[in-house]
Amino acid sequence: MNSVRKIFFRAVGYLLLGSGLIAANHHSPTTDLELGKKIYSDRCKACHGDRGDGQTFAANALNPPPKNFTTVTSRRELTRKRMTRSITQGRPGTAMMPWKDVLSKNEIRAVVDYIRMTLMELGE
Repeated sequence: MNSVRKIFFRAVGYLLLGSGLIAANHHSPTTDLELGKKIYSDRCKACHGDRGDGQTFAANALNPPPKNFTTVTSRRELTRKRMTRSITQGRPGTAMMPWKDVLSKNEIRAVVDYIRMTLMELGE
């Protein structure tokens, strides 16, 4: 009976240790800016680029090319409302797909904030 008990507690210990490792490997962002950065990295940078300038391999095949967030024109034209609408609904006639069925409203807001606070500030 004592060995069964030892095996049981050891198994429970391994399960708890394993679940802790899984949780550690699936770190969730602690701020909206970190969340926006993660979403941008996972979903946007393939077309819009690491720096938001649209200079990617994928851009060579897209017509029109992806939006360059770093220009003065983009900073003037891309209001928060327009960016939110573009991410939510996509942009007809472009490769920009709608993300409303993939991202929550909070995630869309977070990625818009990330683009506006970091990438758009790096431009010209």
